Amino acid sequence: MIGIRRTEPHYWMPTPHPETGVFERHAFRGRRWEGQPMDMTVCGTSVAMAEPSEMDWRTAPTCMPCNDILKSRQTATS
Repeated sequence: MIGIRRTEPHYWMPTPHPETGVFERHAFRGRRWEGQPMDMTVCGTSVAMAEPSEMDWRTAPTCMPCNDILKSRQTATS
């Protein structure tokens, strides 16, 4: 449709902070994790990737910079 732009797909995944090891739920470009060992978050942090546990999903806080970037993109395309 004319005038409607779709935002790029992204997914969320808890990953450890590269310096502290503390888990945080970051956004990544793409539809899902493809098993890559490292990736760049939406907020620009390079992190190690691994299958998160259920506890990681439940306890890792959302990365607010990733969240804010995605919200601003959504607002810009509305």
